[in-house]
Amino acid sequence: MSHNENRSLRDDFTNASAYNQLEFIIERKIREMINTSALVRVDSCSSDGPNAPAGTVSATPLVSQVDAEGKALPMVSLPRLPHYRMQAGIAAIILDPVPGDIGVASFCKSDSSTVQPGTKEPQRPGSWRVFDMADGMLVASVSNQAPEVWMELKQDKTIIIHAPEGCTIETNKTVTVNAQKLEVNASRQVDLNTPLVNVAGRIQQSGSMGSGGPSEFHGGLSNTGGQVTSNGVTLETHTHGGVEPGSGSTGTPN
Repeated sequence: MSHNENRSLRDDFTNASAYNQLEFIIERKIREMINTSALVRVDSCSSDGPNAPAGTVSATPLVSQVDAEGKALPMVSLPRLPHYRMQAGIAAIILDPVPGDIGVASFCKSDSSTVQPGTKEPQRPGSWRVFDMADGMLVASVSNQAPEVWMELKQDKTIIIHAPEGCTIETNKTVTVNAQKLEVNASRQVDLNTPLVNVAGRIQQSGSMGSGGPSEFHGGLSNTGGQVTSNGVTLETHTHGGVEPGSGSTGTPN
């Protein structure tokens, strides 16, 4: 910013009329006292994920104030700004800010320090201050780095969840998936850690992925209704040849 671009609010016409003088006073007060919103850098965050309500951040404005010569002044970090979390009632998407995030801070009209987590009723202002940076809150994120974990809601009516290090769904009740076809692609294996698996339809194994070895069952196999057939031989109705009295063994099953 060059020196020639800096000028006082006062000009040759400031004292030309009472209106110009009043305009000068009003504009000066607005510039000095009223804060609306600002781009900020998150310095720290007090939130503790899903185990607590949304906390606060400390954030430094990224557009500095300047002196009379147009030189940037050091900006101090604004402490304890409540941060936005996508939440309605007890339902929330937990995506708390981290240091280095770029966000938008908005500043309240009045001292909002008397509104704390859990406040339900209107409160009187904490002081007479207005449009002060001390009454700011982080209302949006404009982070400028590519994400590594994300959920994408696409315009073709599909959703992609990308979690390179794993994805966990937790519930004490039932997880229900309603789909025309459910496909699981696991490059190594699928583990079902449960004492019982109920399948309402038929089970069909095809292909030769993995070692191609036989299926294994431990603890026995019980079949009720229908027949068990292996390589064309039916367990319930097959016969044996070469039957003779004495200690001889039967032939192979027919």
